[in-house]
Amino acid sequence: MVTRPGPVPDLVLAPDLARVRQALQPVLALATSIAASAIGAATGAGISLIQDSSRTSTASTNALVELADERQYELGEGPCLTSWRDSVLIRMDDLEHETRFPAWTAAARALHLRSVLSTPLRGVHRNLGAIKVYSEQPYAFGRADEDLLLRLAEQASLLLENLEVLAEAEQTSAAVTAALQVRQQVALAQGILVERHGVTPEQAFLQLAEEAARRGRSAAEQAAELIAGR
Repeated sequence: MVTRPGPVPDLVLAPDLARVRQALQPVLALATSIAASAIGAATGAGISLIQDSSRTSTASTNALVELADERQYELGEGPCLTSWRDSVLIRMDDLEHETRFPAWTAAARALHLRSVLSTPLRGVHRNLGAIKVYSEQPYAFGRADEDLLLRLAEQASLLLENLEVLAEAEQTSAAVTAALQVRQQVALAQGILVERHGVTPEQAFLQLAEEAARRGRSAAEQAAELIAGR
């Protein structure tokens, strides 16, 4: 359906949202950097972004964090996945004597990890993932560390929700731009038919639509061909 031309929506005139989204990534990295440095016994920190079957690590402070995360994704179990799925804080004080997540715990011990602290990133409608710290020391984390990680998780969750809003806005902006281009093409084709056949704009559009239907194509495609062949 073609509508009459109207004001260009503000979204089309918005700045490069992809650039804004990329600019937020260092802020997530700052959250994990704060976690790793403020929690003295931490070997590293990171954020897992989880949605259905998609699991990715971002803002990891070192390769060890990425490896420990990858083992969770490969095995389908671990503290981060459970934090995300069950919306709970997980603290594992000593992996040498831990009975939860046996396959992942064995893999983490092979990486010389002994303690883990993980908490979910809670969004408005769903959990977005988890933020975690790992340590090579047993009993590395206490209540104060839990409180700090919970505060960092809250801030990271707000940032990630903003990322999703920006991504949706980008998609909407692209769709609006494409719709405007189609409308402009159809309007130009209507003008050609009005001038060529002395018909009204409404009659011109009907001609365009009928010809498009006869040839099994969209009005936009028919308009583009008409413009190209004028």
